[in-house]
Amino acid sequence: MSLIPKQWVVDDISEAALFDINSGDPVAYFERLNKMTFTIDAKQQRVYGGTSKYAFHLTEQDAESSVQLENAVLDLNQLVAATGATITTGSTVIPKVEKLLVATGGTFTFSKGASLVAGTDRLVIATKGLTNSGMQLTRVASAPTALQYSITSSGVVTLGDATLAGKDIRAFYDYTATGGTAASVKTDTKNKPYKFVAYGKAFDDETNESFECTIIIYKSQMLGSFSIDQQRKSATANSLELAVLDANRSDKKVIDILTN
Repeated sequence: MSLIPKQWVVDDISEAALFDINSGDPVAYFERLNKMTFTIDAKQQRVYGGTSKYAFHLTEQDAESSVQLENAVLDLNQLVAATGATITTGSTVIPKVEKLLVATGGTFTFSKGASLVAGTDRLVIATKGLTNSGMQLTRVASAPTALQYSITSSGVVTLGDATLAGKDIRAFYDYTATGGTAASVKTDTKNKPYKFVAYGKAFDDETNESFECTIIIYKSQMLGSFSIDQQRKSATANSLELAVLDANRSDKKVIDILTN
């Protein structure tokens, strides 16, 4: 047996992909990763006996290897691959909230009023310091009075209180997007395993050469949770952890680290 002479440094993050195990088709691609950590587990249990206080043997335990990914962009394909969510496109009802300035005459218009879903509108007085600040207004069919409003099918609102001109109203409503996309996690949603491949570049300082370094997990499945992180003054980040599973291959491989 000879030692492997190749030693290298990976200076940057790899890109990665998930593939359907049966068809081999790509189902998700990670090109904006911030961090990727492979954990290859080899737990052992100490065996003690006799008068010595030190273990005389180690018994191998079940392996719990995994890969943790942190991504800088939210890709719905990754959500589908991770959780088994379903994606639909077309007519989609989307909730919206906006703060609107009341014009002279006590009127204003929803920005998505042309696509308003009837009956979903709720209005709250947003300007602070008024006697009625925070009050929810009541919708009426016509001729609104104080703390009431009427609304047309295209989202044009008329308030019954003229003193609210120049004030802010917070509007909650739903509208229909004809070309919307919905990724839905349902009560019967089930995720499934995928083949995972990480495509990296490495550098050998002794030979002064860069080369490809590819890591394959032949069968992996989401473990734990798919996290979507939003923070003030910070870019979106999302993370997931994939468990390494037995791929039931004749060569017994679960992970390959390949270089060229």
